[in-house]
Amino acid sequence: MTQFYAGRHRAPQLPTLRKTGLSITAAAALSLTAPALLTTGSASAAPATVSTPSAKSTTSSFSGIVSYGDRGSVVREIQRAVGASADGIFGPATLSAVKRYQASHGLTVDGVVGPRTGTDMGLGGSSSSTSNRPSSSSSNFTGLVSYGDRGSVVREIQRAVGASADGIFGPGTRSAVKRYQASHGLTVDGVVGPRTGSVMGLTGSSSTTRPSRDNNRPSLGGGTSSSSVLGTAAGLVGTPYRYGGTTPSGFDCSGFTQYVFAKHGVSLPRTAEQQRQATTRVSSPQPGDLVFFGAPAYHNGIYAGNGMMYDSGNSRVPVSKRAIWTSNVTYGRV
Repeated sequence: MTQFYAGRHRAPQLPTLRKTGLSITAAAALSLTAPALLTTGSASAAPATVSTPSAKSTTSSFSGIVSYGDRGSVVREIQRAVGASADGIFGPATLSAVKRYQASHGLTVDGVVGPRTGTDMGLGGSSSSTSNRPSSSSSNFTGLVSYGDRGSVVREIQRAVGASADGIFGPGTRSAVKRYQASHGLTVDGVVGPRTGSVMGLTGSSSTTRPSRDNNRPSLGGGTSSSSVLGTAAGLVGTPYRYGGTTPSGFDCSGFTQYVFAKHGVSLPRTAEQQRQATTRVSSPQPGDLVFFGAPAYHNGIYAGNGMMYDSGNSRVPVSKRAIWTSNVTYGRV
């Protein structure tokens, strides 16, 4: 019977080995390379078989989310997969190693081990069984903790985000909180409010988690803190005005106020209008409050009491203490 391959080529005829006594090995020595299965007296076509290892996606299915700040056994699995030190803590080094892994495997480089990255790594399970990150339903945080705060709740936050747990919400902690928020799909503002705090597993309310403003951060409502703010402002008198300036080599109006309060742990936005919107309007100003000209604000300064203020005026008026020249102003308090 005539045989064909792919409808075009005639199969070579094989010699009968039944009477010659040739072995299969001997047949091979005769360069009989036709793709057939040799038997004693017959030859039949046999297609080639390729053994393909199954993909990771069929041997494991990961449905969790593990990211910066998480801890536990699944983090160790991830660290071994990416070649990081397997200490079980998803810190900066692990974050960088995960991103390198994702880049080299054609994955989205976000530093988060979600379903796709986890499955590629050969992980199995879900977030509830692989990550120790608390869910928002496991805690109920109603407070607000931000830059300048101190106390035990700040230490809890610092431990959650992998920052040094000194109990002071400073620049390092704020940066770590922002990284945590970015990796957990939260609003990246550096403030630990109800949603961020609940994801971290914090409990309580603002009354129990936020230290007293009078004891722990500058207050714009008088007292020692406002005196310190005014002292800093007074020490800058004579600094030249510079448009866009934010340093003692030259200030514009909002650059001056931003610089002064930063020296006392209070972070203000950059422009006068942004600062106006970021403060609470007060009708009875006290020394240390901010004074705003216009709405939207086109100028601002630091109220010094008795109708006076510290401000960086214009190209002809450097930082100085001078009278507020109009009643068409508003006052804001942080």
